[in-house]
Amino acid sequence: MKRTIRWAAFATVAALGATVASAAASKFESAVFAELNRFRGDPAGYAAMLRPYRPRFEGKLLVGEGGDEIDILTNEGVAAVDEAIRDLRPAKPLARLQWSDLLARAAADHVAVQSHSGAVGHYTGNRGPGERVKARGGGPYVNEVITYGHHSPASVIQQLLIDDGVPDRGHRLSLLRESHRYAGIACGTHKIHRTMCVIMMARTADGLPAPAPVRKPAAKPR
Repeated sequence: MKRTIRWAAFATVAALGATVASAAASKFESAVFAELNRFRGDPAGYAAMLRPYRPRFEGKLLVGEGGDEIDILTNEGVAAVDEAIRDLRPAKPLARLQWSDLLARAAADHVAVQSHSGAVGHYTGNRGPGERVKARGGGPYVNEVITYGHHSPASVIQQLLIDDGVPDRGHRLSLLRESHRYAGIACGTHKIHRTMCVIMMARTADGLPAPAPVRKPAAKPR
């Protein structure tokens, strides 16, 4: 008999390379990164990827596919899926993200703690996403999203876009943020939800402010 859990995903917006993952990333993390860029390259086209969720609902219960996926008790049922499809259809293509090893290491620090503690959310002790990146030598200007209980790269990205139970759709907005240019991802096991995946995004590779553009002095009149 399959276990049933509630959809659990959290997002934080702190203050506001290469498009392939580092060799240090796991195959799963690399695939999540590729799926994230697949979405950003064509958000409108990606809306079609959400349609297969519709027939899987029994009321608010999303029935898992195959032997690995568990049934998920959602808050909103198919309504959140339909809303995501409507939101994505008019969306313009976004810049593909480049991989950041520093952001990935800060994400991995969070996974290392929560995989054993079974905790959820954005804080490791008293440290939030910005503090974790600063501890790795970066800055606090980062955006973090987390999923729990999703076992394929596609489901990680798709559940963040559907964003069931999150009134402001913060996860969806985070993935659609045009200013993001870098991402680091860490995924692992979780004591309660079996799996978790942390995605950190920022305008810069280290979460520090982007350099101010250099302005050329105005030409002197002759």
